[in-house]
Amino acid sequence: MVYDFHTHTLLSDGDLARSYWDILAIPGIELTHVPAQAIAETAKRAKELGAWIVIVHGETIVEPVEKGTNLAALHSPHVDILAHPGLLSSEEAKLAAKNGIFLEISARKGHCLTNGHIASLAQQAGAKLLLNSDAHCQQDLLTASLADAIAHGTGLDDIACHQVLNINPQALIKNLPPNQ
Repeated sequence: MVYDFHTHTLLSDGDLARSYWDILAIPGIELTHVPAQAIAETAKRAKELGAWIVIVHGETIVEPVEKGTNLAALHSPHVDILAHPGLLSSEEAKLAAKNGIFLEISARKGHCLTNGHIASLAQQAGAKLLLNSDAHCQQDLLTASLADAIAHGTGLDDIACHQVLNINPQALIKNLPPNQ
């Protein structure tokens, strides 16, 4: 945090980046290995502490979290994205659509194994998808062409890929706190 002598308020690093550079720094958190019963209260607390986006680590098949995590996340009004949801059920995809929670298509090794399944269920349910690098290091960052290839690799057509890569991220950003 930095004290801004002009306005006499505390500014976060994100506030500074937004104020002085052409960067949209988005404070957020990914909740991982939180007991399913505590997801709603933990997500709410994260928002109260300043997170603009709350992501819940879903029930991926390679890095499992507690069973019931997907469902708990999809019931919470404070969760924005269910990341790498694994073998998502049709009912869960419908709940994501109903509650406006984005489902992730992941570029991360292992997490990506169910991308086609997630994309198919999301399309059937009308749930919105986002593509995420889930970058843990610089080598994990995506180029536009790789992101496009990953989106198409799920079986989505050109129109759906455009939605995932361009329209849905803008929809997410539009609903962030400074724009409300």
